[in-house]
Amino acid sequence: MKHLGTCVVPSAPQNVANGRRWLLGCLEPLLGAEHSACEDSVLLLSETLTNAIVHGKGNLVEVDAYVDTASIRIEVTDEGGDGVPHHVDDPHGEHGRGLPILSTLAKSWGFEQLDGGRLRVWFEVPHTGGCTPAAIPSRHDGVREEVPTPSPGAAHVSDC
Repeated sequence: MKHLGTCVVPSAPQNVANGRRWLLGCLEPLLGAEHSACEDSVLLLSETLTNAIVHGKGNLVEVDAYVDTASIRIEVTDEGGDGVPHHVDDPHGEHGRGLPILSTLAKSWGFEQLDGGRLRVWFEVPHTGGCTPAAIPSRHDGVREEVPTPSPGAAHVSDC
């Protein structure tokens, strides 16, 4: 798989939107904004990034995006927590449907405990966009972008 880049966001709920914009900016040139794999990947990133921010420990969450000819792979890594993704399956509740949605839309998903107690949740979404690794713009390859930590009272956080 070709690495499209890394986005590092401060652990604050308002930064989920920045992660979504960043991922769409990576995938849109490859598949088009209306491609269902883009929509599914952005939705699943929103769920996993929210889970990492709300239930993980630490000040930063890292998002990595990969693509090959048939799949998009997203990895969300936080600085740890319980060692497993937070899971509540309450179809009538306001919260707790992220991992059930992940199970439904992703081709596959999982998690792994990394060194230092960090937790990585990953998922793969199939695509039929005819994307070839050679067609992937090199500007994304290995790019690491960070959303700055907002100053106290700041209402806007920069795009990742």
